[in-house]
Amino acid sequence: MNGVERLKKLAEGQEDTSLLRVIEYLVNIDDMDEMFLNEDKSLKSMVDYIKGEAKKLAKDGYCWVEDATVYEWAVNYWSKTDDELGIKKPVVAPILKVEKKEVVPEVKEYGQLSLF
Repeated sequence: MNGVERLKKLAEGQEDTSLLRVIEYLVNIDDMDEMFLNEDKSLKSMVDYIKGEAKKLAKDGYCWVEDATVYEWAVNYWSKTDDELGIKKPVVAPILKVEKKEVVPEVKEYGQLSLF
């Protein structure tokens, strides 16, 4: 599988037209094929990176970003390492094995009841 095929496979089932436009732009760039093969990169992470860059430009919670700028961020995402982009990998907490203790119900013994 080449990089463009991987990118198209990642895009399968996407309904967000903005994301599909960015993917279409990326697919048509020469010399990017090998960069799409990086298993550490994903569309979700790319979108998170682009949103983060847009938030840096926002003033009072509002932001307008030109398509060309978004395309540039997408190219940067795929062509640079996460360290170069300042993307921190999420820390995955180790899975702790919890021992199950068997709970034995307490049995009360009753003797012969006396009526007297």
